[in-house]
Amino acid sequence: MKRRYGFLALSLLALLLLNLGGRDDPGQPVPASRPSPVTAAPSPQASAPLAPAAGQTAAASAPVTTGPLPVSWRAMPDEMNHQLASEITDSDQPLNERLANLEAMETGWMSEGESLFRLQGRYAQALEQLAQENEQLPLAERLAALTRLQDEWVADHPDLAADLFNPDARLQQARQLWGDEELETLARHFLPTGQAEATVQFATTRQQQLDQRGHYQQQLAELEQQLAARQGAMTPERWQQYREEVLGQFRRDFFAQTQDQP
Repeated sequence: MKRRYGFLALSLLALLLLNLGGRDDPGQPVPASRPSPVTAAPSPQASAPLAPAAGQTAAASAPVTTGPLPVSWRAMPDEMNHQLASEITDSDQPLNERLANLEAMETGWMSEGESLFRLQGRYAQALEQLAQENEQLPLAERLAALTRLQDEWVADHPDLAADLFNPDARLQQARQLWGDEELETLARHFLPTGQAEATVQFATTRQQQLDQRGHYQQQLAELEQQLAARQGAMTPERWQQYREEVLGQFRRDFFAQTQDQP
């Protein structure tokens, strides 16, 4: 169970990174995020050829900066953002270890607040914890708990509300947690009626297309096996011609049958 939710946290983090990928706009004034309650942890030793001094952490690998330290992730130089993004996305460590490394790196970079990447990681952890604690509850209660969590994060981080907590993003988080088996209920909880109906219809059409593709690939693979069994009884030229004829007829029949279905 723990391993399952570990994968869930990482998949949620990937979703959040996708939703917030274009949010780094230093020119837009917004309040700094609150400091993270996560306790800072020492990072692995730096890979420099010289041994690090006692007490040195991953922050020592940060680019040398002059002047005041940034107080918000929006004010961080691109080089810092790139290094932090690499730490959270390129590592194979569990999410909690990635966040501990980020916090250690940020210690020497920011005078207060936290980076966008660590903030997203903390939210992914919060979603993971919510899923664990509410797993046995009815869907309506799980949705209510998720909405409360989302509203709390909007209050704490209003600068992220437009991207991370708009209705579509809220719905995507619910779908990541609980799948699409009850998509209509999820959609109606987060979206206006018309948009919810359109979302369900799109998902239904998409699933039908995926099912059709799966059926096609399965039947094609079976047909290829049958053709291969007959190859030894024909010359290469005759077998190639025969194969093209059979496959062509298969494709015509398959898609004609698909078009006739309601």
